[in-house]
Amino acid sequence: MLLAGVAVAVAGAAGATLHLGAPGEGFRVLTAREARVVEALARVLFPPGHFPVAGGDGGTAPQVDLLLAEIFPAQVAPPFRYVLRAIQIGTLVSRGQDFSALSPQEAAEVVAVWAGDDPLPRRLASDSVKLIVGTAFLRRPEVKAAIGFRAECLVPGLAPAPPIEL
Repeated sequence: MLLAGVAVAVAGAAGATLHLGAPGEGFRVLTAREARVVEALARVLFPPGHFPVAGGDGGTAPQVDLLLAEIFPAQVAPPFRYVLRAIQIGTLVSRGQDFSALSPQEAAEVVAVWAGDDPLPRRLASDSVKLIVGTAFLRRPEVKAAIGFRAECLVPGLAPAPPIEL
């Protein structure tokens, strides 16, 4: 009887882990918990001092959500969300707290472990998440303005913008 109870508990936990959940308030794809993981990752990847805008200020998760909802193919969102969940749960198991609750230094240590060469699938998952979070961060209007980004697309009828002097 005890074994049956344990089996039901494990099956319930697995089901909760596999179910991605509904988007959080104000999001179209990400849950509130996933948004917190994205912001914690952005805080590590784009710390204060490197850009005039630091990651982790609440502005990157909405951009990730936009990318997942409108830019990337629909099949990209579930694996991305599962990797966020793996980072969050793995950190909870290994460190006793959610990834999004770690100090910047502790979170950077976790990111470094995920970026390691062994095992390769973990590093590939890490690289994929960094690509999406990095793209979202660099798409933020305040970041583009701070780094002087200008779209170089030609609009019919308009003269091209003058070159940027470096």
